[in-house]
Amino acid sequence: MSKKQFLKRYSLIINKLRKKASSFEEIQKYLAEQSINDEENYEISIRTFQREIKEIASTHGIEITYNRSQGVYEIIYDGNEDRNERLMESFEIIDALKISNNLSNHLILEKRKPLGTTNMNFLIHAIKNRNEIRFSYSKYWTEELVDTQRKVQPLALKEARYRWYLVAKDLKDNRVKTFGLDRITNLEITNSKFEIPENYNPEKTFRYSFGIINEDHKEPQKIVLSFSFEQGKYIKSLPLHHSQKELINDEKEYRVELLLHPTYDFVMELLSIGAEVKVLEPESLKMEMIKKLEATLKRYE
Repeated sequence: MSKKQFLKRYSLIINKLRKKASSFEEIQKYLAEQSINDEENYEISIRTFQREIKEIASTHGIEITYNRSQGVYEIIYDGNEDRNERLMESFEIIDALKISNNLSNHLILEKRKPLGTTNMNFLIHAIKNRNEIRFSYSKYWTEELVDTQRKVQPLALKEARYRWYLVAKDLKDNRVKTFGLDRITNLEITNSKFEIPENYNPEKTFRYSFGIINEDHKEPQKIVLSFSFEQGKYIKSLPLHHSQKELINDEKEYRVELLLHPTYDFVMELLSIGAEVKVLEPESLKMEMIKKLEATLKRYE
């Protein structure tokens, strides 16, 4: 069985048990049905299943145990639910693309550059083993390579607005920065080791960030936004930030409260929504939005 089949089977088992605790016979039936749908073979013996739930605990951080009183397997700890849901989503997209070979005119993809994920496995290896890396890097506002040999200490990978970024300490100035994966070329993992900065927690560092701009040295601000009724439906289904709290939801407006750093990328996101959003708090962000909108109008004079 290929690595892809193993990973897909793990995801199927997780998905099945997330929905409902199930007996091994129910899991067998589910895997057999998915095998037919995907034209693959995910079927499994009880001995292999028991071995694989240990591997799922090790690789995914999800603990599955057998409830003898009810005769079912169940998830008792799910520490990486978001990550594994994204993994399942990726497999579903791959399957859809495979099926669509004869339906190319009916599957419309965005015309965009690759996201640079070909380097992701190498970067994860370097992060895990604490190896310094070198690479060539070009900034978004130029097509020419700048500082062709960046040497950094890789700390984490971060997704923001459908792009992937490397969070790393740049040895040129000892500052932690973000690098777009699609701008990294000539990646080299060195033999030089490094120690992660004391008390550094990437998730905590970006907790109040909207995108990749980090201001963890500042206190986050309470932000109150008022959306039109129509735009509110979209914002409710796809929140701007994990801190989003609903304040008002009626036929006149959809009002939310956020707790984050109102950085440049957040302001740009609000401007992209146009007249469908109004900043109520804080006053400083409200004035910045007005300033940006006035500058936009002047460009049309």
